[in-house]
Amino acid sequence: MMKKEKEPGYNINWNITRECNLRCKHCYYDAGVQLEDELSTEESFALIDDIATVFGDKANVTFGGGEPLMRKDIFDLILYGKERGLRLVLASNGTLLTEEVATRLKKAGVEEVIIPIDGTQKTHDSIRGEGVFEKAIKGARVCRDAGLSLVIDPCIMKQNEGETAKIIDIAENLGARQCRFFHYVSMGRGKEVMPDSELDTVQYAENLMLLYEEQNRRRELEICTTQASQYWVVLKRKEEKGFFVPDFFYNEIPGCRAATGMLSIKPNGDVVPCPLLDVKAGNVREMSLREILNSKVFVKLRNREVKGKCATCKYMDICGGCRVRAYLHTGDYLAEDPLCSDFFFDSKQS
Repeated sequence: MMKKEKEPGYNINWNITRECNLRCKHCYYDAGVQLEDELSTEESFALIDDIATVFGDKANVTFGGGEPLMRKDIFDLILYGKERGLRLVLASNGTLLTEEVATRLKKAGVEEVIIPIDGTQKTHDSIRGEGVFEKAIKGARVCRDAGLSLVIDPCIMKQNEGETAKIIDIAENLGARQCRFFHYVSMGRGKEVMPDSELDTVQYAENLMLLYEEQNRRRELEICTTQASQYWVVLKRKEEKGFFVPDFFYNEIPGCRAATGMLSIKPNGDVVPCPLLDVKAGNVREMSLREILNSKVFVKLRNREVKGKCATCKYMDICGGCRVRAYLHTGDYLAEDPLCSDFFFDSKQS
């Protein structure tokens, strides 16, 4: 096995506003209108100070939303975060990314922009709105022209699973560093509008195998997943057989990263282990991040105190199962992942 090339950073996903200019059908957050109790500029500066104190230069901070560019003080927050030595990323739907905005983001201190592309034009627009595909593509291009690193993060569901390879083509043609797949979970607006769009266990397994095949074929583009923790099982098995695996297999925290390698901050300061896992561990108005990291929720997840099939699987340490799916399915964020099938599971006794 190769040695680790670098220590993985800690990912902080900060939804700085719920305000959004789109109404995407699958939005887990039901983004649209700004919350009344969103953190003020001063409170946000204090939070940036706390992030810098607790994590130092190990923090990767992603400003998301809603649409973060809807927040009027976004550039003030970026400039202040850069001053404090944080690595800053912007997660945008791409529609507001003009040449001027991209250049300003780069100068202010953003290193990377994340833009979702959920399929070919017709598919993407059917999910996110008419004309959004062209605006997102244009936004991605101006970001690359401005010297920003680019990540494309598709949401895979029944409606677009057949376009997985085409999405990767688009990411490759845009010069993206990474294509990071999120596998749709029915919640938020999605639960109302697209309740039956999650992949089933067979489709899910097939899609993860397809991602590996595409990664093996296109080694210049990093192909990874957000909450498909079983992808690490696929990569581990390939590595054991001496096949190619991408560098992130050695450099990133494996499997479910909720509380192990990331936390998420909501616009009102509530802290949860990952953006979709709605289990509150504290609020930054009342607690420091260090206190929240030592909360019961975070400690249990960090120790992988999982239950059921996940607890008896030999891949627990590199997978751990998706805690969001477990929570939505059972009400227990430590329960087994309902989307994990025998294709991935391997008993510790075997």
